[in-house]
Amino acid sequence: MTRTGERVVTSRLRTPSWIARIEAPDGRVLGAGVLLARDRVLTAGHVVGPGPRYTVRLVGVPGLAAVAATVRADEHVPQRQDAFGDRSGDLALLRLAAPLPAEHTTRLYRLAAPHGPVSMYGFPDGDDGGRWHGATLVAARGRDSQVQLRPLTPGELAAPGFSGGGVVDHATDQVIGIVLSVDDGPGYAFSYMSPTETILSHLPQVAAWTDGAEAVDPRLRSDTGTTTGRLDLPFATQLTAWFRGAGWPVLVTVVPAAGDRAWTLQRAVTLADRELRTHRNTSAVSHDPPETVPPAGAHDLALDVTGLTAAEVMDRIAERLGIRDDPRPERLGTLRLPLAAVLVAVDRAAEPDALLGLLDRLARQGARLLLVFRRPGERAGGAADLLVHRPLRERWTRLHAELRRITDELGPALDVRQDRVLPAPGTRHLLDRAESGVRRTRMLRAWVAHTPEHEREPGRADLLFTFEDAVGRRRRRLEQAVAMLDARLRRREELLGRVGAEWPLCRQRATAHGDRVVEAYRLYEHALSLLRQTPCDIERAETAVEAFVGFCSAPAPEEEGAS
Repeated sequence: MTRTGERVVTSRLRTPSWIARIEAPDGRVLGAGVLLARDRVLTAGHVVGPGPRYTVRLVGVPGLAAVAATVRADEHVPQRQDAFGDRSGDLALLRLAAPLPAEHTTRLYRLAAPHGPVSMYGFPDGDDGGRWHGATLVAARGRDSQVQLRPLTPGELAAPGFSGGGVVDHATDQVIGIVLSVDDGPGYAFSYMSPTETILSHLPQVAAWTDGAEAVDPRLRSDTGTTTGRLDLPFATQLTAWFRGAGWPVLVTVVPAAGDRAWTLQRAVTLADRELRTHRNTSAVSHDPPETVPPAGAHDLALDVTGLTAAEVMDRIAERLGIRDDPRPERLGTLRLPLAAVLVAVDRAAEPDALLGLLDRLARQGARLLLVFRRPGERAGGAADLLVHRPLRERWTRLHAELRRITDELGPALDVRQDRVLPAPGTRHLLDRAESGVRRTRMLRAWVAHTPEHEREPGRADLLFTFEDAVGRRRRRLEQAVAMLDARLRRREELLGRVGAEWPLCRQRATAHGDRVVEAYRLYEHALSLLRQTPCDIERAETAVEAFVGFCSAPAPEEEGAS
């Protein structure tokens, strides 16, 4: 909302009062910005730089004079690229020479797991009044966790004049970041935005104009630049693998409230957060093994649930995901991107059993959960069995069933149908791929039957997921191939019925005209033999049937003369 309580969404029907057009002294439009305070405008770092004077104009407020502005060096974060080519930074705060009315300011909003439709306001070439463009948030990109924006139409790709403009989330009606840059190459076109939490990691002073819940509970944060703990290397590696999306989506572990293991968890949670991951703390761990450093933006929420009810935990999750009014667990299933949450001290929650029920439901909807218990025992073991070991065994069992279905049912069914009917012209390659899938599935089935037990551990679940994807594709190809041949067999039965129904009438009519019955019988036998031939060539048989039916339908020469 704006300072006056105006919902941001209403401004999509007009120019928002908080959008700033940034101009060079000669009047050229350089980009856009967001008025966060009476004397502060947030924009992209490549739009402005320290030293020159700029002009800021609120184009959505008629009659308001333009204001001069400058950028201080300590409030300018230039765009950088790391060794992998990932961009970071590209942010700046303009200081205005004269304050603007407070009612035109707006605030940034923290929002986890960006997803769904957004709108952004900017100034494309030749349109100094600006316009809205629509886009869809795709996913985080790179180590700075910038977010891709896919334009709704090719004409809505963010042009350079959109750089620094606010991005408004449709679900929450909040400004959740600013536009940075555009990639417009062969076959693709994306814009990029810096989400609020990434902005805060570079410009922490922007927190004064920011709303929305922080991702990390203060009790779970660490100062990675201090030596208050020693890195537990195996545990750090396990945590980083989970944060990177590897292995089974639910990790259940035991971490006492103090000690090296607790410090290692806090370090991972801090580094995996967009807002808390800064140049200072990443520099502090730059000499640590890469497999112990999680990516930024790898979780949506890290919460110590000590003393919290299941409903309170759900409220915190809903707040981070921007779900309002109706924070029921089933609503999380409608999100395009799954939830990733770290919940600590699960065994010290106010309602451990109810919380476990909620977590089970979230896991079934695709959530990634890192569940930390303070003590080993029945609760931790029960959670691991419910959320990890039992569903993992069920997935392996389903995989075995799918393998059997392909090799023992769908594969033989395809063979039977290929013995009875030929494929349609141009579809032989589909059958070849289906047959190849059966052969490869037989080999996979033999491999899975002798898979070592350690290959079935939760940390190696990616192997299971790979198998499931491959088997799913093969099953769909086989079902498609079988369905295609079944359709041709049904066509064969239709043609047989048509010939069978036509022959008595044709024979009766042809007998009345002498030698026509011989020709009719010849065409009838030819069509029937092609239809009964195995495998049946439907196209040849259909041509023969049409010839027979056409002959029977045509008038005899005597009838033509009489007419």
